[in-house]
Amino acid sequence: MIKNIVFDFGGVLLDLDYELTFAELSEVTGVNMTFEDIPAHIFKVMLGYEKGEINTETFLWHLQKESTKLTPQPDKLIKAWNAMLLGWNERRFQFLTDLKKNYNLYLLSNTNELHIEWVLRDLKKNHGISDFATRFFDQVFYSHKMKMRKPEDAIYDSLIAETGIDPKKTLFIDDNISNVEAAISAGWNAVHHDPKTEIVDQLPKYLKAI
Repeated sequence: MIKNIVFDFGGVLLDLDYELTFAELSEVTGVNMTFEDIPAHIFKVMLGYEKGEINTETFLWHLQKESTKLTPQPDKLIKAWNAMLLGWNERRFQFLTDLKKNYNLYLLSNTNELHIEWVLRDLKKNHGISDFATRFFDQVFYSHKMKMRKPEDAIYDSLIAETGIDPKKTLFIDDNISNVEAAISAGWNAVHHDPKTEIVDQLPKYLKAI
């Protein structure tokens, strides 16, 4: 029986469009890139930021350094970096509230400081929610805070060690198949979520299939 549900964030609960960010970054920096084709040295910087190995100031400095145009201002880089964040289907707030009555809920996200700051501002300004982490989840886990990211084995082991939950009684939902496969290897039940579908409608199917 499933007692714990671990959600990925972007692509499951929060709507994303990665290509919007890379189109804007290409325009601002003059470096052509897409989500599927990021220059290796820039990708390394992005991963480092996502793992909390560099701070926001250093991340923006690296992007400025890579620019082939006049040095872009930080605010333009931040706007481009956050462009992928589309917001929420508000059905998901009540969905999480109802789920929490019967399950332990956790959030496990590959993310970064700028994106989480945007999310918290958006939640407060547009939805009146200032207690996102505690209202909807028993605990949240962000890659830049943990200094590790999915699909690294250590991140799954770390969550289990910190929460004490039984992986066999845990369902993990992610829109990245590599993250799902890693969770299964760690002993979790895990399903791949298509972000084109609605998690509110899909979750009963996922639970039934376990």
